[in-house]
Amino acid sequence: MMPGTVVLVPAPLDPVSAWADVAARLPYDTVAPSGSAERPPYAVGWVASVAGPLHAAAPRAPLVVTGSGTAGPLLPALARTQRAAGRRIGGYVFVDATLPRPGAPSHLDLLRAADPGSADAAHDALHESGAVWPRDAGRPRDHDFWTERLPPAPDWPDAPCVYVSTGGVVPGVGPVDFWARSARSRGWPVRAVGAGDDLAAVLAQVIADLPG
Repeated sequence: MMPGTVVLVPAPLDPVSAWADVAARLPYDTVAPSGSAERPPYAVGWVASVAGPLHAAAPRAPLVVTGSGTAGPLLPALARTQRAAGRRIGGYVFVDATLPRPGAPSHLDLLRAADPGSADAAHDALHESGAVWPRDAGRPRDHDFWTERLPPAPDWPDAPCVYVSTGGVVPGVGPVDFWARSARSRGWPVRAVGAGDDLAAVLAQVIADLPG
């Protein structure tokens, strides 16, 4: 497909500039709003912090909504804000991301599905006073962030989805292969990114291959 705009959103754990290099090299119009929420409710705050700049940018539809890491389960809620503004969603791209699941799981629930050991370690660490986790993330988060129930995603997906996996283990996400298998079980295309591959080129191709 030919998107009107590719929307690149960083995970709540990642630096707000995480997509800057890729955005500069994609052969499409891109918007890369920073997402940040520093107090509960984190998920609602994060969606609002992305939706506001996105509305101001007035992106052309169809939108391909692309997110990494712990942004994954929040993409349906973000997309709802754009549909409410009359913009069509053309597709979703998940990059090394956790995925939306039925109900209203927390980020910790999603991590536990992929890596129970890491989830237990996080649970123990976060019960220390003032603790944040994971320490090696760009923006580690506190207990309330990890245990907060995420917005549900009823009647979703509403557009084609694709999963892009660079492999390995991502802080707060767990083994990426777990989520790639989950995406494949849903019938989504899964693209593995090798050590010598250019992520921007891979994204350009998977977006071009989206139906529509």
